[in-house]
Amino acid sequence: MAYEKIMDKKPQRVGTELGRDESQNYIIAIDEEKIYSISFVAYYVWTLCDGTQTVRELVDRISKELNAPVDELKEPVSLILEKLSEVGLVKFI
Repeated sequence: MAYEKIMDKKPQRVGTELGRDESQNYIIAIDEEKIYSISFVAYYVWTLCDGTQTVRELVDRISKELNAPVDELKEPVSLILEKLSEVGLVKFI
């Protein structure tokens, strides 16, 4: 999923955080049968997906919080959102 194709979409997180596993990944459940273990970075992006901010705004926010260039974050954030979307942890509205 290219940044340019999703930059104006608003990602909305889906699921409930259940805690952390033994490897310190975050456990997120969509329902009783769909439970995922995601890394801290994916979890961080997932928590920002409140359905009110566009992907562009998320990348800008992450850039400011991490003091990192926007251009260096576009591809990684888009990839994380793509993977979260593929398993149903994020939907675009």
